[in-house]
Amino acid sequence: MKKITLLPTIILFSVGIFYSIQKLNIHLFEGQSSWEFLLILLGFAFLISGHFEQDSSAILPGIILAGVGVHFFFYEKVPSWPAHSASFLFIISVGLILTAIKTKSGYLQGIILLAIGLFLHFFPAIMGSLSIVENGVNSIETYWPFLFVVIGGVLLVVIRKK
Repeated sequence: MKKITLLPTIILFSVGIFYSIQKLNIHLFEGQSSWEFLLILLGFAFLISGHFEQDSSAILPGIILAGVGVHFFFYEKVPSWPAHSASFLFIISVGLILTAIKTKSGYLQGIILLAIGLFLHFFPAIMGSLSIVENGVNSIETYWPFLFVVIGGVLLVVIRKK
């Protein structure tokens, strides 16, 4: 007999509670009926099922779903919340690092994404402090994305050769 996993059960339970609260007009907190909160619930469903079933492959989607939900949930409510794409790199890097901690391998991808996220987060401050060398800074500011393309291409070639 095939084993039924915990994930569908938790998802059905979470979605059922989410919509029951809406239909019964129960108000627990601000934003409980938003799609962001549903993403958080789905992310926690992945994390809970991964924890109880000892499945490390559920950590990354759980962190991504919950992290994106938390990001958009607090985006409008907290004035100092980051409003740029580096936030998503932070979320993915946390998921990769937590997966690597559980599996005890693959730390490098998470650390690289975290470093890229930190670079993008502090990029305006870095460019502002380099205003002394204005011409070089303007070309760096224009062409820095191509650096990521080149590094990614080199890594792809190196990985394919192994």
